[in-house]
Amino acid sequence: MTIMQGEELWQETFPLVLPSAAATQSLAALVGQMAVRLLGSSAQQPTFHCTSTIESFPGLVILLEGDLGSGKTTFVQGLGQGLEIPEPIDSPTFVLVQEYRSGRIPLFHCDLYRLDPSSAARAGGRESTLLEDLGLEELWSQGGITAIEWPQYLCHLPATYLWLYLQPHPQQEGARLLYAKGKGSQTAQLWQQVLSQFTQQDPEEKRIHFSS
Repeated sequence: MTIMQGEELWQETFPLVLPSAAATQSLAALVGQMAVRLLGSSAQQPTFHCTSTIESFPGLVILLEGDLGSGKTTFVQGLGQGLEIPEPIDSPTFVLVQEYRSGRIPLFHCDLYRLDPSSAARAGGRESTLLEDLGLEELWSQGGITAIEWPQYLCHLPATYLWLYLQPHPQQEGARLLYAKGKGSQTAQLWQQVLSQFTQQDPEEKRIHFSS
């Protein structure tokens, strides 16, 4: 892991190979379980709207980047498994935000695909107004997980986050490469704990370097 001092930015040096959709969901389930440990107690506490410290953002924000079909929604489904959410999880494309509060901590699933710059231009800027009206800052301060697909369309980033980029593996059919980076010492610690457990579950799941 490469750590850039000053703003608590970090980035994994090599991508993680996920050989199947089941592996993607297994990894995401571990993220959900670790988030419960990190946020479970704070999720039961009242939140106060203050943006001066990282502690004012008690929720975990996961930014999921990748092309259509890269596994972003599959990852969110795995989060639901880790949080023991009984409802099926699908892409919330038509409502932008889907809330799940029946699990161990809340999960907010956001899909910003409709807010790409080209569609906003065709709509005369209405998509930008819609993004502002979503109130994402309130979601990611509620002590749960906010998973955002297509995060490149956000107006600004949260104080801390885990950013995951998924892409098809060029040499293994059905496999994915997952690149991880983030901001904040808590997200870095969470990710390292997830990787430790994930590689213990299956020794064949190793991070590799891929040169395009």
